[in-house]
Amino acid sequence: MDALLCAGVMAAMWFWVVRQRGNWNLLLANLAGAGSAVVAGIVFTLIYDGLFGTTMATPGLHGSLVSFMTSAGVLAGVWLWMAKRRQPAHPVARQLLAGGCGFAVGMVTLVFLAANYFPQP
Repeated sequence: MDALLCAGVMAAMWFWVVRQRGNWNLLLANLAGAGSAVVAGIVFTLIYDGLFGTTMATPGLHGSLVSFMTSAGVLAGVWLWMAKRRQPAHPVARQLLAGGCGFAVGMVTLVFLAANYFPQP
C-alpha cells in the first residue's frame, strides 16, 4: 500500500509539471516531470516514514536525496552559467558545451558526495 501511495504522489507530480509546462516542448516537460517526480517520491517516502513508518525507506535515503539534489543543482547551475557565455557563437554549440560541462561537474559532485558521505561495505 505504501508503494501505491508513493507511485500516486509521483504520478501526480509528473502530471502537474507537464500540465504547467508553459512554452516548453513536451520532451523537456516530461524530463522535468520525471526528475521532479523522483524528488517528490523520495520526500514523500521520508515524510511518510517519519509519520507512520514504512519498509520503503532505506537507512541512507535522506543522504541520497541530498546527493541527488546537490548534483542536480550543480548541473543546472553550471549549465546555465556556461550557456550565458558569448563563446562559442553558435547557440547549439554553446548549449552542447554547457550541457557537457554541467553534466561533468554534476557527476563529479555526485561521486565526491558518495565517496565521502556513504559508508563503504
